[in-house]
Amino acid sequence: MINSKLTVGIAGPTGATGTLCLDERPPVPGDPLGIHDLTPRERQVLLLLGQAATNREISHSLGIAERTVKSHLTSVMGKLDVTTRTEAAIFSYVHHAALVHEEPDAAAS
Repeated sequence: MINSKLTVGIAGPTGATGTLCLDERPPVPGDPLGIHDLTPRERQVLLLLGQAATNREISHSLGIAERTVKSHLTSVMGKLDVTTRTEAAIFSYVHHAALVHEEPDAAAS
């Protein structure tokens, strides 16, 4: 019988070895609970980032200054516990449905 899991032996920088299972999804960066803390505008910025939009494209799309986009991204990254723009984009892509469909707490009141 053929093993259905694809595994690869790896060696770390210190020579320590381990096994990496390639058929499992890698962990997604960030904290999904942070979605509830995002403002509606931060959600818009994050959704556009998840579509690979540049800061300039986001600013034109939302009618805001590029500097404001950067400010929103800084806030979003802090709330979601991600450290890079790439992690934020991956987070947006993976959690797209929650970002689109969940109502922010302020709007629900």
